[in-house]
Amino acid sequence: MNDSKGMARILGWSGILPLVLANLAFFKGYGIVAATLGNLYAAIILSFLGAIHWGLALDREGQREAPMLLLWSVIPALWGFMALWWTPGTAILILIAGFIAQWLADRRLRSRIQLPSWFMPLRTGLTSAVIALLALMLVQILTGT
Repeated sequence: MNDSKGMARILGWSGILPLVLANLAFFKGYGIVAATLGNLYAAIILSFLGAIHWGLALDREGQREAPMLLLWSVIPALWGFMALWWTPGTAILILIAGFIAQWLADRRLRSRIQLPSWFMPLRTGLTSAVIALLALMLVQILTGT
């Protein structure tokens, strides 16, 4: 497939399947193990989203926005790593905050750097889905279901 938009959609939406599976596994009785695996995956995805900024910085070497892009690019990975030191429920809250912060950073980035027109709508949908799946996992943890 040579269409970046189509490939990004397929890969992006496929990328939430592990969180769907973690929720199903929790529901089926795998409890904290499923929540922990879901949190690990969410932290990896958060790190991946930061890497977008790293790639954009490399494309802008010598330009004034490159250092800030590089700086932000590592924050989501650190955020996700720090979230994993907490209990699964607390980690979920920290990860949700990280996904919101990353979405806001991407929205701000869009106003400074030309990105494909499909980027923010896709990011918004995927971020909403990830937050909803993490929130569902949190509800399961809190209610013990």
